[in-house]
Amino acid sequence: MKSTRDTIYDELRRRLTHGHYPQDASLVPLALSEEFAVSRTPVREALALLEQDGLLVGTRRGFALRQRSDEEMLELFELRAVLDAMTASAAARRRSPVDLARLDALVEQAGSLDDPAEIRRSLNEWHDTVRSAAHNNTVTSLLHTVDAQVKTSAPWRTVTVDDTFDATLAEHRAITEAIRDQDAEAARLRMLAHHEHDRDTRIRQRVRRDDR
Repeated sequence: MKSTRDTIYDELRRRLTHGHYPQDASLVPLALSEEFAVSRTPVREALALLEQDGLLVGTRRGFALRQRSDEEMLELFELRAVLDAMTASAAARRRSPVDLARLDALVEQAGSLDDPAEIRRSLNEWHDTVRSAAHNNTVTSLLHTVDAQVKTSAPWRTVTVDDTFDATLAEHRAITEAIRDQDAEAARLRMLAHHEHDRDTRIRQRVRRDDR
């Protein structure tokens, strides 16, 4: 059974990685304890864990979202791309029939959906499945943290046009095919290219947000 601290941690992490809070938000333990109807102890513990994850920084009143420079953001994008490309390469060598079935199902599901949020959820699950198929828990754990840092600093904002997901769906299918063919190098290179496109989109969105 999940503890109160972990429940609050999961919810706050979800909010942070989905752009729920403005960049100048202040997360105050007292206010959050009232919102969650719990004592301040599990709230403080959850906030401290999020600070360890690199998502928050302590202030006199509570915690603030960690602000990263452009250089730090590029470093995070580079690290995530390299680690995820490594998992794609490993998945091509180690994937099971069950892993392939899950990858196929998630890409097919994403392609059949209309709601942008649901499409992104399916594609995120696809990435989780690639990492699972790599069978390297250490790299997966690192990616879990780096993912959250990227999403907190540059949360994805879906542009609502008809072909928004066409290119990214094609990239996911191409990576899946390389994993199916057990072509580790193709899987690695295609994942790197996929992350390069995601990086460029997030940077454009971040710049537009900062210019407002």
